Amino acid sequence: MKSGHIQQFTHLSEFTNLNEFNNTIKSFLQKHEQDFTKSERIAFKHLTRYSAKVPGVCNARIGKLVSACHKNGETISRSTFERMLSKAKKLGILTVHHTIRKEGGMAHNVFIFHRFDGAPSGKLTERSMTENPLEDKSQERKSPSETISFKANLKNKNHRPSHVTLEQLDYTYTPSNIPNEFIQAVKPFFRKAKDIHNLWQRVMIAYRRFQIAEPVDIYIQTIITAFKETVFRYKRGTIKTTFTQYFYGTIANLFAVEKRRETAATVLTYDWLNQ
Repeated sequence: MKSGHIQQFTHLSEFTNLNEFNNTIKSFLQKHEQDFTKSERIAFKHLTRYSAKVPGVCNARIGKLVSACHKNGETISRSTFERMLSKAKKLGILTVHHTIRKEGGMAHNVFIFHRFDGAPSGKLTERSMTENPLEDKSQERKSPSETISFKANLKNKNHRPSHVTLEQLDYTYTPSNIPNEFIQAVKPFFRKAKDIHNLWQRVMIAYRRFQIAEPVDIYIQTIITAFKETVFRYKRGTIKTTFTQYFYGTIANLFAVEKRRETAATVLTYDWLNQ
């Protein structure tokens, strides 16, 4: 990744506005604040303050961030800041990318905050989201007796929907706004409606961020291709972040390319002679 101005990394943000980012940080700290020391919490909060211009993205140098803490009368060391980064990455809230100068050599880092869904596991990875992550269960089918039993349970006052948790809902309960093609592609690996919905949310976050003119359904095959590529890399063990984070990054890059094409096409079709 090449170094550059903060606006160069806008496409990496997972948040549509600052309020969404602040809510994620609030939820994360409510669950994990005790996982950081007092000095590490100071470092974390300063990093979030420098991630406001582009919600959830910061390209300041670590030295500058440490100095900012000192100016506020909160003294921390660089090693403390780096320990905070290590913990934040393990908890799934943060990804750190290294950049390279045009003339060569390492430049500043790019810190990217991720949405926090409050999952019970310490590490927000797909391994904690499904019983058997990315295990192909396409051959599984519910038998007629299971279907009848489920319907009978619904009639029983002790087995009404209020007693069924979100975790128990399979892909057949996925919201209707999610394209069926996407559900069919994802369900062999993610059987729960919650997990499929979570993945589609990442698609829509990227789609809205780039303000693509065409409906999102137009790009469904591209989206499915991105999912399959993510599965392949997950199976190979080359994903450094979580499955969902990597999938979002892949989708965001694809929509960034599409937005550039859209903009180029607008320029080429503009009638300069009649203006």
